[in-house]
Amino acid sequence: MKQSIERRAQFYFSLPRLLAKICGGDPRRAETNALEAWAGSLIFYLISYVFFAAQFIPTGLPRSLTALLLVAVVFFVWLFCLLLLYINSLIIRMLRLCGFFRTIPIRRAQSILLGIAMTAMACTLLTRGSWMRGVALFWLLAVAANLACALVLAWSNEE
Repeated sequence: MKQSIERRAQFYFSLPRLLAKICGGDPRRAETNALEAWAGSLIFYLISYVFFAAQFIPTGLPRSLTALLLVAVVFFVWLFCLLLLYINSLIIRMLRLCGFFRTIPIRRAQSILLGIAMTAMACTLLTRGSWMRGVALFWLLAVAANLACALVLAWSNEE
C-alpha cells in the first residue's frame, strides 16, 4: 500500500530552503521551524551582546569588575532588544503610512529592520579584536549566503 507523502514547507531562511529544493523538498517559506527561530534569535542576541560589551567595557579592569559588567550587559542587551523591537514597530507603522511595506507581513518587515541593525553592529565589530571580528564575519557571511540563496530561489520562480 502506498502512503501519500505530504510535502511541507519547513524553513524560513533561504539557505535551508534552497537545500530542501535541491534535495526534492518544498522550498516555500514557512515560519514553523523552532530550531531556526532559536538559532536566529541567539545569533541576534550574541551580536548585540558582543557589540555592547565591546563598546562599554574597558580593557584593563580587574576580573571581578569585568565579570560584573558582563552580567550587567546581559540585562542591558535584553532591554535594548525590547526597545529595538518597539522602535522598529514605530518605523514600520510610519513606513506603511508612507506607502512602504504594505504588501509584506509586519513580522517580515521586523526581520528586515533587525537584520539591518545587526549588520550595522557586525560592521562595527570588524574593527575589534580577533574573536569579535570572527563573530562579525560569521554574521556577515551568513547574511550574504542567505541573500545569495534568496536570489537563486527568486530566479528559479520560487517564493
